[in-house]
Amino acid sequence: MSVSYVLRRTGDVMVLTGLGLCSAAIIMMAALPAYAQQAKKEILREQVNPKTDDSLDPWFGGDWQVGAFGSVSNNPYRGTDSANMGLLPLVAYDAERMHIGVDGVDIKFFKNDYFTASVIGSLRTEPFENDDGDYLRGMEERDMAYEAGLGFSARIWRGEVVANYLTDVNDAHDGHQVDVSYFVPVQWGDVNFNWGAGVGWQSEKLVDYMVGVRRNEVRSDRAYYSPDAAFVPHLDLTVAYPITEKLNLIGTGGFQYLTDEYTDSPLIDEDYIMSVGVGLVYTF
Repeated sequence: MSVSYVLRRTGDVMVLTGLGLCSAAIIMMAALPAYAQQAKKEILREQVNPKTDDSLDPWFGGDWQVGAFGSVSNNPYRGTDSANMGLLPLVAYDAERMHIGVDGVDIKFFKNDYFTASVIGSLRTEPFENDDGDYLRGMEERDMAYEAGLGFSARIWRGEVVANYLTDVNDAHDGHQVDVSYFVPVQWGDVNFNWGAGVGWQSEKLVDYMVGVRRNEVRSDRAYYSPDAAFVPHLDLTVAYPITEKLNLIGTGGFQYLTDEYTDSPLIDEDYIMSVGVGLVYTF
């Protein structure tokens, strides 16, 4: 058996393994709640792999990241399990000006010491399944949304303002979202914290996708509900601890207050969403 044959077969196995990991990531992502904040993900990426401007190639001189992330949050939908749990494999390429991974896409087309502007993209998982509980039976299936838009960040005072605009590109909800957050870093020994707060605006179609009840979904105990656009305030926390030079322990926490546009829906019986997550990321 020739050496070249062994190398070709080894390469084939590596390619198939990579495709399998990516496929598993997309499939398992459907188990995660759809409430992750885009700004929180960007801040956490900076904590795990801080970039410097001395890279010879800001686009392709980056690092690969692999790992896993688990999360749990309360489920605000009526008649469902009290908690949402998910496990997400993490696979990403991360450079100074480009991030492409399971957690989203961030291509920085402008960057200086104080301001960045990016083209961004991410997935929004289905807010619920109609077999999650008896109360949701008869609801139309919501499709996973592929969203794209623009992101901006600016260093102001002691922290960083992160703003983003996302819109649906695959006709899952035809809605839009704008979010503005402010994060302040805190160093405690080797642990890097970022505390944040912000507010998101969601268009009528996006809120309808999340909590609306259409005419064909009405039944005796579930009234028609057509919501207005909503503002959703939130508090956020990200944590990164370097176990070794290449291995990071990460954590997240979040609180979202659901305003009347959400809580007036017959589908919702909570006025908040709390979430925590923990994971490991290896950079090479």
